[in-house]
Amino acid sequence: MLKVINGLKTDTAIKLMDSIRQGRSLLQAARSSNMLSKPLIDFYAASAYAYASIVINSPLHKSFDSLKGSHGHTYDHLTGTVQFGGRIPSGTFIDLLISLYLFPIVTGDIKFKCSTMSSLAFVQEREIKISLIALLSSVPELKSQVMKIDVAQNIIHKLSIRSDVVKNKVVYKFVIGDGNLKSKENILKSVFKVPNIEEANGRFIINVSVDKILDITPPTIYQDMNGGLWYIEPLIEGLYLPEICLHFLIISALCNIMRYSPHERNNILSNKISSDFSLLISKYLRLFEIKYPMLVVQQLTTFLPIIQS
Repeated sequence: MLKVINGLKTDTAIKLMDSIRQGRSLLQAARSSNMLSKPLIDFYAASAYAYASIVINSPLHKSFDSLKGSHGHTYDHLTGTVQFGGRIPSGTFIDLLISLYLFPIVTGDIKFKCSTMSSLAFVQEREIKISLIALLSSVPELKSQVMKIDVAQNIIHKLSIRSDVVKNKVVYKFVIGDGNLKSKENILKSVFKVPNIEEANGRFIINVSVDKILDITPPTIYQDMNGGLWYIEPLIEGLYLPEICLHFLIISALCNIMRYSPHERNNILSNKISSDFSLLISKYLRLFEIKYPMLVVQQLTTFLPIIQS
């Protein structure tokens, strides 16, 4: 009789542990390495962790043998864009994206899940291109540094969620904004599938009935290392990019620059592009080595790690 642990065969569980150990070992090595080599080591750490997450979460892959060797996306050095979806061959990134067909929101006593199925269908039907700076602009912890870059746009907005009763219905109340910079109202209506949005004190307030939460286009909601919630304007309307997938794409792009454009990597390190951009990349690499394992924990367990400030 085959031994099974949590639905996985024993030999698969052993391979999972080996993959996680490899990811942890690579991250430890990256933390002590210099900035020149960090992207390469960090990317292979991300890949090792991704394999484990895919096998545990994906309904399509319950064995390492079914995983493809390709990355599932490309990086165009001329345009500085990451490309995936459509005719681009599937691989690690697409498998990771598909494995996260539900994403949980946990804050205080609020806990619910949204479906990403409409976004996954969107990715299958279209080739998607997103610039590296747009991806970096989606990282909450980098918000202040990103805004020092000329081409960057503010797409990150403070978010709080609470439950309430409106017209005898229990609703989730999404409060978006900090009283100053506001998101785009028309996009919010499209994402949350609501005809009207309240506005108070420079913030948008959106009520979504509890029984309709699975019907909305998945809003991009990330949680920073201290547990704060952030609403991210969609990089492409109809696309939901889980936070762990966001970081996988960024670190892959930086690894690609390092491997195939050494002169470009040197320009970044030596402030030849701009000192603000160089600092942004340095900050990101240090953030990645802290944040990515936290995101992996969320995918492999029911634990939601935060760092108390």
